[in-house]
Amino acid sequence: MLSLKENFFATIRGEKADAFVNSWEVLPLVWDPISAFITPAAPGKTTVSPLGISFHWRADEPGLMPVTTPDKLVVKDVADWKEYVKIPDLMAIDFDWTEAKAKADAIRAEGKLVLAWCPTGLFEMSHFLCGFEGALCGFYEEPEAMHEMIEAIKDMKLKQIELLYENLKPDVMNVHDDLGSKTSLFLSPDMWREFFKEPYREIYKSIKDKGMIAMHHSDSYAQPLVKDMVELGIDIWQGVIPTNDFAQIKKDTDFKLTLMGGIDGGRVDVPGWTQELIREEVQRACREYSEGGCFIPCLTYGDEGSIFPGVNAAIMEEIRALNEVYFG
Repeated sequence: MLSLKENFFATIRGEKADAFVNSWEVLPLVWDPISAFITPAAPGKTTVSPLGISFHWRADEPGLMPVTTPDKLVVKDVADWKEYVKIPDLMAIDFDWTEAKAKADAIRAEGKLVLAWCPTGLFEMSHFLCGFEGALCGFYEEPEAMHEMIEAIKDMKLKQIELLYENLKPDVMNVHDDLGSKTSLFLSPDMWREFFKEPYREIYKSIKDKGMIAMHHSDSYAQPLVKDMVELGIDIWQGVIPTNDFAQIKKDTDFKLTLMGGIDGGRVDVPGWTQELIREEVQRACREYSEGGCFIPCLTYGDEGSIFPGVNAAIMEEIRALNEVYFG
């Protein structure tokens, strides 16, 4: 029987696995000081990042959101973005890695893989700074300025990856950048390629050159970009929601892209959830998406856990039961 790590590698390499990789079981997330610095979070409060972005975490919501009202908007005019955006030099900051390093060591001692994450992605950061409307208009009206701003953000992300690798030696790097809604991309494929493909080529080259597995989180529809993902060196698209055609994606990418997600949180991570509801959804996802391998069932969120207590544990219980059915 394969170990958790061996089974994970077999899955992402298109080899014969002997079980479904069970959600994030083999990939515990290490919370690191850079992420807390770039995206400060305080439940129930408003915080401001070093780039000037205001974030608010409502007490009744699962996570924080950028505040881009006119009084909080960082970039008032995209053409003059350099006047508004002050990107910190991460290399000049003395981060305390003590807790993160201890967590990484403990994960390795358990025979699991160390997962680091790299929020916030290039597209998300652009609309966090400019506002969604401002960013979308900027791609059309001020393309040169947008290219310059994205390039500066990319350079910061490369430093972030360098520091994460230097201090934690992660096995997997998860870059967060939501690319669309449930049914469409936010940008046309051609526009995404024009502004983001080459910067991301550098980011994923840095990840791969360091021997890490490249994961991209986007819990959205992003099917038109899957060939680009493979070209960029992305090993795992995490967050794949059911509006994407899993079978077609596997064919289009020649089974070179592992799809992680598929379990619809909108159906099961809800008030009054039941074990039967979860059983039906987990069985549906594994039945519909498992053919040909390259599939890791889990909620489509960007890290482990669920909004409502007990849901994620119940999902993992159902995946264990299905492993007996599919692989027993």
